Amino acid sequence: MMRQPPKISICRLDHEHDRTYTENLVEYLNAQDVCCNDVCISSADERPELQQCLDDEPTAIVGYNSYLDRSRLSRGSFLAAAQARKVPVIHWILDHPSSRWSEFIWSTCANSRFLFNTRYAEQYFLRYCLPGALTSVMGGVGRSRHSRVAALSQASFLNRPVRCVAPLSLKRAAGTIEQTQAAIAALENGLGAAVRAAVSTARFDLTRPLEVHLVAALGKSASTIDNRTFNSCFTLVEECVQTFRRLRIFEIARQYPVLIQSDSSAVPYMQYAKATFAADVGMQETLLRMPLCRSVLSVSPLNDMIHDRTMNALNAGCVAIVEDNLAHRGLLRHGENALLFRYEDDSLRECLDIVCHQPERAFAIAEAGMKLRDDPRFGSGGFHNVIGLALRPATIRQSYEEAAVS
Repeated sequence: MMRQPPKISICRLDHEHDRTYTENLVEYLNAQDVCCNDVCISSADERPELQQCLDDEPTAIVGYNSYLDRSRLSRGSFLAAAQARKVPVIHWILDHPSSRWSEFIWSTCANSRFLFNTRYAEQYFLRYCLPGALTSVMGGVGRSRHSRVAALSQASFLNRPVRCVAPLSLKRAAGTIEQTQAAIAALENGLGAAVRAAVSTARFDLTRPLEVHLVAALGKSASTIDNRTFNSCFTLVEECVQTFRRLRIFEIARQYPVLIQSDSSAVPYMQYAKATFAADVGMQETLLRMPLCRSVLSVSPLNDMIHDRTMNALNAGCVAIVEDNLAHRGLLRHGENALLFRYEDDSLRECLDIVCHQPERAFAIAEAGMKLRDDPRFGSGGFHNVIGLALRPATIRQSYEEAAVS
């Protein structure tokens, strides 16, 4: 008897980020002969459309972050109904799990499985969030067909009107800079000191998981905290580190004829800048703009992550200007197919000088980088894991220690 292909339902909100991620995943699954449904769900927690998902008897149902955890059907919890029907529910956590896990209410090792963008995020989750859960790694959300150019010539590259675009949000998930600082100040003295010490040592670290800095700081202070408190403290560390890095980029990039895209909280840092500033530009607009740019400057929230902005930069024939982090060091060569920078020196100035003032050299780098765009590691290299996780027997449990070794 011929085996039926897997059938996966992907549930999303009607938001451009979700639409883009789902489009990438559907494109991949269709190419693998996997039947998939793109299901737009209500923004309210009561989502009767999920009943139809269950009635279709899928192999698995995938949702982003905590959407499916909080979903209700007319007769109660969606997770409970899915578990009763033995339909695996997969939560793809798009951000660092420390900032998202507090949103989850009903997920357990028995009724849920989890996807992460990087191995560091997965290991963090298995240590500090839900040990023993079934998990896998996607390697990012993939590149979009909307950024792709058919070909690249020196003439077309030099005619691009934007020398560099830097799409970097300043406001973080926990709020503004002021809100994050206030949250740290409200911690009791030992915890507040540990968070500040971790931020100080983590901000220049582009290699290790950043939580090691909070673990070390807590060890020095002899503080013992539960995982819930650790998550909330690490979220503050991560927010501060990301804010520091973005402000450092703004400090340098504002001196060059580049386009900086951010949220309105960045406006005060753009006064009297040589750079052009655009507020609250959407993802789709940014993707369509990339083929008009010579370079794209991006950062990654985890040191072992290649951001989708970098994937799309290569897809659009742009010079990828990226952090000299663990993920990039193994795949990109500075000055050959990308430009790599750090935060404690003048390397970012050198990168911007090349793309702004040395167009022929920039073209050679962009041309070499574009050859990498179809390498699976810059696209959907880990997308097969959503199929593997959907089909994995529910009796298998992977501990944090096993995940760390693998």
